[in-house]
Amino acid sequence: MSRVLQALKGSVLVEKPRIYAEITFDRKLLMDVFLLMIAGTATALQGIVNGSLSRHTSPGFPPWLSFAVGSTLLFVFLMVDTRGGKSINWKNSLKTSPWWAWFGGLPGAAFVVVITLMMPIRGPAIVYSIYICAKMVTSLVVDSFGLLGAKHRPATLPRLAGFCIMTAGVLMVSLDK
Repeated sequence: MSRVLQALKGSVLVEKPRIYAEITFDRKLLMDVFLLMIAGTATALQGIVNGSLSRHTSPGFPPWLSFAVGSTLLFVFLMVDTRGGKSINWKNSLKTSPWWAWFGGLPGAAFVVVITLMMPIRGPAIVYSIYICAKMVTSLVVDSFGLLGAKHRPATLPRLAGFCIMTAGVLMVSLDK
């Protein structure tokens, strides 16, 4: 168990993101890729499971259940990560954080509700291809202008070309019958 915790401590989960870090093929990179693959798989499955449950209950129940279960697990993670909240200087955090940083749950709630509503109608391939494309547009705009405290990374020709290729893929997935 302690090996798992040590691996997590050395990963992107616990430490600050390594923006513009020199990329080398090491254990940290492998752990980061592994954890991001788990996150991608989890969000894909979350929408499918919530969409299925909405057919049997109501559209509002699965997002609520998702946040209730997720909040419980995240509370346990918070307590372990911050030694019961003691490692956070709450007064300083309230003073130094931008006001909008405390509303990070709103986009998450919007994501869960919209994905839950769309999944039974459009299916996973179309829903997630459009979702990923929207994430790329948002990410490019945020990076390009350094919005919301993000590091400024211009929309270079290779990045724009990658986005265009991705958009073509979304169209191919969405329009194929």
